[in-house]
Amino acid sequence: MDPALRQFLIRWPQTLAVGAITLAPLALTVWALWLLAKLAALLGALVIRPLTAWGGSEPGVATTVLEIFTAVIILTVVGTLARGAAGKAVGRAVDDAISRIPIGRTIYSSAQKLIASFQSPMEQAQKVVLIEFPSEEMKTVGLVTQIFRAADTGEELAAVYVPTTPNPTSGYVEIVPVNRLVWLDWTLNEAIQFIVSAGVTAPESIKYRDKGRPPLADLGPRPPEEAPPAA
Repeated sequence: MDPALRQFLIRWPQTLAVGAITLAPLALTVWALWLLAKLAALLGALVIRPLTAWGGSEPGVATTVLEIFTAVIILTVVGTLARGAAGKAVGRAVDDAISRIPIGRTIYSSAQKLIASFQSPMEQAQKVVLIEFPSEEMKTVGLVTQIFRAADTGEELAAVYVPTTPNPTSGYVEIVPVNRLVWLDWTLNEAIQFIVSAGVTAPESIKYRDKGRPPLADLGPRPPEEAPPAA
């Protein structure tokens, strides 16, 4: 066998690994853009698909492009109107209409509260935490969405959304005692970058064992005190 070919075959697995690592950021970016395009196409399809179905034509690439373009127009119009009084009035009317749908109002209200939570001033304070998962000696990054109190013990609890890597839009919710949280001085954007990059984009140091609630000014008022349960 030719020595050059033999050397290439020996290094081939390493070459494949280097190629995969090199293309990984591009692949992740393309995947994220593809997901956004699919979501935009889904929105545009609400307008375009009925028209194409009425015309008897099968959806194709041109239809998908038209759906994405339609979605961009819809979002631009909605964003422009939402800034004015008329848009706010329409928004209130939509809220009122959806609130009359039993299942729809539950989903819609929960989504509104989640988005409002991430846009609140709490984002500028300490909202990113570490929780013990899957064991006490291992931790994962989470986002505090609410502070409340246990009805039986009066203990302060936190609802923590734990995003998954590399897709932070999926995840799960943990209920964790506040005194078990490690509060980080990260912004929401820094936390998302850390999660999406699988930890590659991270600060040089991070708190790991400093538990306890941050200053009340950062998180707003405490839940109302409750009397301890009767023995």
